[in-house]
Amino acid sequence: MEFALGDVLPTPWTRQGPHFDADAFLTALEPSAPHSPAGRELLLALRHARARVEGAGEPGTGTSADLARAVLEIAVEWRMPAVERWAVAWLCACGDPFLRLRWSSRSRDGRFRREGRASNGVNVIVGTRTAAVLGTQSGTVQRWAPEEGLTTVGHLKEGPVRALAVRGEWVFAGGPHSAFTTVGMADPPPELERRAAITAAAIAPRGRIGCADEMGRVLVYEPGTGGWLALPAPAGTGGQVVALAFRADEALRAVWGDGTAAEWTSGGPGTEAAGTWRTLSPATARVVAAAWDEDGERLAVATAGGEVRVLGEEGPAWSHLGARAVAWSFDGRLASASRDRVLVGEPGEEASEDGLAGDDLVEHLAFLGSGYLITTRGTEVVQWDLSHTGSELPAGGVPVALMGGDVVTAVATAERGRAAAGTALGHLREYDGRGTTTAQAALKPAGSRIYHLVPHGRDWLVAGHVGAFLWSPNATAGALTRLSTSLCTAVAARGEWRAHAEGSTVVLSRGEARHVLRLPDTVADIRIAADGTLAALDDGGTILVRGPEGGPGLTAALPAGSRLLGFGTTGPLVRDPSGAVRELAAGLRPQDPATTLPPGSGPAARYDEDRFAVAHPDRGVALHSTERRPPVAAAGQAERVAAGDRRIVVAADTRVVGYDVLDPAAGHEGVVRLRIRAADGGHDLSLPNGAHLRLSEGEFGEIDTRVTQSVDSLSRVVFAAGLVGERVWQAGFDLALDAARGPVPDRPVRIELDADDRSDNLPWELLHAANFPLGWFNRPPVTIVRTVSPKKSPANSPAPPRRPTMLVVRGTDHRGSDGSDLLRSVDEAYDLMQRRTRRSNVRLTEPQPVVVEQGEQLASALAHPVDLLQLWAHCAPEHVQLSQRHKLSTESVAETLAGARPRLVVVVGCQSGALGRRLVELGVPCVVAMRSEMYGHTVQPLVEDFTALTLEGAAVDLAFADALHRYVLTGQPGAAAVPMLYLATDADPVLFPASRPADSLSQF
Repeated sequence: MEFALGDVLPTPWTRQGPHFDADAFLTALEPSAPHSPAGRELLLALRHARARVEGAGEPGTGTSADLARAVLEIAVEWRMPAVERWAVAWLCACGDPFLRLRWSSRSRDGRFRREGRASNGVNVIVGTRTAAVLGTQSGTVQRWAPEEGLTTVGHLKEGPVRALAVRGEWVFAGGPHSAFTTVGMADPPPELERRAAITAAAIAPRGRIGCADEMGRVLVYEPGTGGWLALPAPAGTGGQVVALAFRADEALRAVWGDGTAAEWTSGGPGTEAAGTWRTLSPATARVVAAAWDEDGERLAVATAGGEVRVLGEEGPAWSHLGARAVAWSFDGRLASASRDRVLVGEPGEEASEDGLAGDDLVEHLAFLGSGYLITTRGTEVVQWDLSHTGSELPAGGVPVALMGGDVVTAVATAERGRAAAGTALGHLREYDGRGTTTAQAALKPAGSRIYHLVPHGRDWLVAGHVGAFLWSPNATAGALTRLSTSLCTAVAARGEWRAHAEGSTVVLSRGEARHVLRLPDTVADIRIAADGTLAALDDGGTILVRGPEGGPGLTAALPAGSRLLGFGTTGPLVRDPSGAVRELAAGLRPQDPATTLPPGSGPAARYDEDRFAVAHPDRGVALHSTERRPPVAAAGQAERVAAGDRRIVVAADTRVVGYDVLDPAAGHEGVVRLRIRAADGGHDLSLPNGAHLRLSEGEFGEIDTRVTQSVDSLSRVVFAAGLVGERVWQAGFDLALDAARGPVPDRPVRIELDADDRSDNLPWELLHAANFPLGWFNRPPVTIVRTVSPKKSPANSPAPPRRPTMLVVRGTDHRGSDGSDLLRSVDEAYDLMQRRTRRSNVRLTEPQPVVVEQGEQLASALAHPVDLLQLWAHCAPEHVQLSQRHKLSTESVAETLAGARPRLVVVVGCQSGALGRRLVELGVPCVVAMRSEMYGHTVQPLVEDFTALTLEGAAVDLAFADALHRYVLTGQPGAAAVPMLYLATDADPVLFPASRPADSLSQF
């Protein structure tokens, strides 16, 4: 089976269930995926995800959910939005609640960073033109390719791989006691005498093998000879051989740890004894790493003194302290790596640095071809695409600093998805709900470790090795305020209260008032309850609780190593060393355990009333419940965890990630509801997850809801609407969108906006996430309808006729300042509509628009029921003007129109929103009205397309979204907020079910 891929990715779980055969799906996907951008990304992500999951266990292991989570992680960090939706939909299809990875601190590098995990810690890596081969501590030999990820190619039974050589499909891997294994060789060499560990190896173009050991011995195997030849050591060399290489003429070159480089040329078969070492470079400084280029001609070394140079060539050396790995690209560039820094550039050029920074620490590196740099640390393998870093050869080809590492030691969460991280070197970062770094700071002096963070309003309290600080990221000056100068290991805040530790002392502050509390040992944790009660716990297990009334407080002895998690209903929540979580009742008496967290797990944080987020160094993060519910887990590494405001933030090493908890059963199929109510000075928004946002009047820019809003004024607030939308999305709306899509990644989502009368005149149609298009124009679209609860329904409504009817009513001629008829476009629109709908099943009740001048004529025109009604007239909030002499109240016109029992009314008239809302209250299922001044000829394409698509069976919001495309071609984005779509709360958005196959919109 093959897939015909367009913009929509296939969903195999729809027919086969969530536990479909992933290998069979990959096979079916491969022929068609290269022809679709989204398909290529899905194929890439699936291949790498499968390698990750199988790398964590035996081949074929890992559940469907494990594979889906791996795909999601790759999609988030590699910036693949279509694949991200696809992976979330797959997890939704599995049916169980899951931790939805929302962002990663590495996502910013997604354009040029790819990663995988080796089966064990990486000891050595060698790059070729098409792949990188790595040897691990367990003896596994794996191959990394850009499109395939990691695959296992061999195994050294005797232990860790210490040396690798690769030539085409040939691989030689050496390890301890002279043990080795080969891959792809028809005539492999015999075993070596068990002696020292092999430290370097090389393969010649015709298959000769050279290897060297930690004693400085060099051996050569010639295929077909049946044995190894031990070469004599050059005079004056010292230390083990660091690197070997064969030249094109089969001459063997070596470099020793003292810096000596030499070349051996043998006499060939039958004359192996004839040969000699020729010194290429005498001993200089001690060499910690070395690499020959592809042809064995150029030798780069890193010395113990921090120099990186090419031996025998002029030009300055790079200054790279701590460099412990070097590598050549296949176009002559050089890279060197220290623990937290990688330089890439042309050898011999003056070294300098660029500002490209990542979060990675480095142990080994190699080039894959000329475009990729592969780095490893532990089990992590990272591929950097140098062509997309934006600085491949900056400033004349000088070296570029690609990475830097600073281990995260503390994380915290705040409202609306905000998070913060502190590091071992005293750096602070604040993230928004999408993981974007919004602020940075550093403690002084540099290198001051951060132990703890908590939010304090819009600010953060920081516990550091050199004291407590208040970090105010939004402050124009003095962002860091020092609160103490002593070692601070814990901080806490709640409302006006804040507390910080100074050794074994807790300082509690509220305004100018300060209270000092003392414990026997160094303070480990502090928490403050909503009523101001403080709890503090020290390393020895002593807990102190001070009520809001003040006083010295109560103390009790708990097991040493206990941790404070927060407050329950009656007192502090404490986790003892066994993992049992107990609430301390009156008198600090421990109650029965509420739950027991897994043994060996790391830090824990309270997520909500009955769930705790728990970090595990090797197994990732899990959400444990006090009720008998299975934990919700995400595999990986987790050393720090924080939870709050429906968000979990986890850190391991230098990486910080944010999770949402997504319950597929909590979503409404394709629908998200948003409630808006006017309040003093602003508007209150209620989100599906129970969160509330307060918007001020000015947040929609300079929109004045009391006056007519022009298209120009609406266009000016599109940016402001994006900022408002970003707040809404980060407060949990993005999670609601995921749940609404459910197992269908490309399902359109309809936002049902329930706004009161005072909020109704704001341009909510412009609401969108910042840096994203308006939802109407997204693929899949996110539409917005204004829902209204009908207050009554027309009496004796007949069943819908077999063939829907349509009537167009217009006012009389209205002359503009230039004498033109402002309603002349009605007739043009009607002619076009007749042609467009000729093939549909609609019946036009009149051959031309019915012209009315006063109320009696309007009532006469609507004496019989009609399904689709259009009214073209001049409107205002309080009245409708059918002619220059006659104005009718909005209420009377609404009563008359509703009396015809239409299913859809389109009102083409300025400021007709009040009429549209009232029509739905009177029982009309769906109404389109105009917010502001509009011109009939510009809105004509909208009305034409919307009418035709609705009659063809499309849902009204999708028809509306499609019709907006042609309408907004005017170049004014604010035009998208001129028409407003009202829908009754109990209405089916498909007003006219198609009697024949509908167009592409009907697939949704």
